[in-house]
Amino acid sequence: YMFLAMGTGAFAAGIFHLMTHAFFKACLFLGSGAVIHSMHHALHHVHSHDDAQDMRNMGGLRSKMPLTFLTFLLATIAIAGIPGFAGFFSKDEILWQAFSSPHGHWAFWLIGVITAFMTSFYMFRLLFMTFFNEYRGPVAVQQTQPETQPHNHGSGHGEPHESPWVMVAPLLLLAVLSIVGGYIGVPKALHGSNQIEHFLAPVMPAIAAEAAGTAHPEQEQPQAAGESSLELTLTGVSVAVAFAGLGLAWFLYVKRRDLPAKIADSLGGLYTAVLNKYYVDEIYGAAIIGPLIAFSTRVLWRGIDATLIDGSVNSGARGVREIGDSLRHQQSGNLRSYAGWVTAGAALVILYMVWMGTR
Repeated sequence: YMFLAMGTGAFAAGIFHLMTHAFFKACLFLGSGAVIHSMHHALHHVHSHDDAQDMRNMGGLRSKMPLTFLTFLLATIAIAGIPGFAGFFSKDEILWQAFSSPHGHWAFWLIGVITAFMTSFYMFRLLFMTFFNEYRGPVAVQQTQPETQPHNHGSGHGEPHESPWVMVAPLLLLAVLSIVGGYIGVPKALHGSNQIEHFLAPVMPAIAAEAAGTAHPEQEQPQAAGESSLELTLTGVSVAVAFAGLGLAWFLYVKRRDLPAKIADSLGGLYTAVLNKYYVDEIYGAAIIGPLIAFSTRVLWRGIDATLIDGSVNSGARGVREIGDSLRHQQSGNLRSYAGWVTAGAALVILYMVWMGTR
């Protein structure tokens, strides 16, 4: 959404969404960490740590982690673009600019609306699978422990439980900001003044000048009225798709939880391809990673590094050692050996002098 805003020239809307996004997305990430932390303790006897992040091992956590559930719910509503929450105002502003700005187009708006539906669906799917229905994880193990053994709740035995306040407090703060953080950017169509846009205007003089130069003051009122009506209509569409995503997620993961598996089975190979991310990782590994590792191992490491560089250094050292080993035998400490070497040297000198004198 932020890149959509940048691409259509709605820089203030992009920065506005960056701010609201920081509130609800951080709340969601920290809330996920709190759930994983609690599930990790509950699944302490399971060897795979991935099980603590598998939503199929969760469910029913709203009664076990009520504060985490409340903050996660508020942040999910915000990211889905439900009216009254921070994400609604910033996403609506981006969608409107993507449709109406000189650099926008209805196709950009349509992509944004489809994305809004997908976001609402997968976020509420996450919420329902994690916090609703029955708990699908392990049961408490404290009940089976002998009374003589102390219960160490800090070590994580038993079912999931609420996180400590050091983790919950930031969630509560971010949840509040996920509600009220968007009211500084209420658009004029909703009887607001869009204070964030006025606040950022001084650092975007070129954009402000362009906007001022393309409009005539005497035509602003009729145009503003028409645009306001169109903006409200488009806002209604984005809100409708947000609730549609919520409703579909509720129907598939609360009301009829048997349908997702049936839909997956009916899709066959398509579902398998999507589940494996179209095998992009496998193709990339086979086409790029594998050959690169093989080339690095056989050519760069064994060929150049081990054979050429290390071989040259090791061969030079080995040659010097062999020469030194040969020369050290001359220092035997035997007087007869020394006398022999002196005699041989003197003979060579005499031969050299004779050869020089006969030239």
